[in-house]
Amino acid sequence: MALLEIKHLNTGYEDGQVLFDINLRQHHGEILCVVGESGSGKTTLIRSIIGHDGLQYKRGHILFEEKDLTKHLDVMGSEIGLIPQNPNGSFNPIRCFEKQFQEILRSQGMKFEKEKIKEVLASVGLFDYERILKARPYEMSGGMNQRIAIAAAMMLSPRLLICDEPTGALDVMTAKKVTETLLQVRDKTNCGILMVTHNLGIAKHMADQVVIMKQGKIVEQGPMDLVIGAPKDEYTKLLLQSAPKMKAE
Repeated sequence: MALLEIKHLNTGYEDGQVLFDINLRQHHGEILCVVGESGSGKTTLIRSIIGHDGLQYKRGHILFEEKDLTKHLDVMGSEIGLIPQNPNGSFNPIRCFEKQFQEILRSQGMKFEKEKIKEVLASVGLFDYERILKARPYEMSGGMNQRIAIAAAMMLSPRLLICDEPTGALDVMTAKKVTETLLQVRDKTNCGILMVTHNLGIAKHMADQVVIMKQGKIVEQGPMDLVIGAPKDEYTKLLLQSAPKMKAE
């Protein structure tokens, strides 16, 4: 059984259609990177999966473990986690993380257990447990807040983690740390990761499967080694030429 399967998806808004006949399949424990420039439809794809006011499902299906998400099933949080591009949007900037973690868990009917929280923080490379719980987001760097946002999502043990340009606002070295954190999370929990990015270099670093989008359509997809090593579409070749490296020179 696939973790996520999208079949002939066509979605858009009142002012027009954005996605055209999208088909993809993701398995448990797999990292799938969706790559494309601004305007390629990546954000609308995420909104189609998680649900969004104003979005219109015109045709097709989104199956999460065979449950059709176009029927507006509420699986966010407990089964599907979301890591936004800007972690500041995930947290109240002036409230300590302990209070915010308690609220996240309470919203899903779960208890705040310090030992479990400590383990989750450690799993993303955050070992200064007491300091982090007492800290507020404005006291942390962007990279730290992003890793804490990943930890917050993982507290709910999702089977699919959707990452919306999670390194887009970070410098190269911090971005590399965040991608390494996501790889560690996958290895330890076997959750699937759907990574949306404009950077094919990120996909090369961490993806099992790659989907290339342009103007609301998939122009190429397949195993990372095949798409990156022997791209067939000219747009994929262009993205490869412009992809920044993941390590600082």
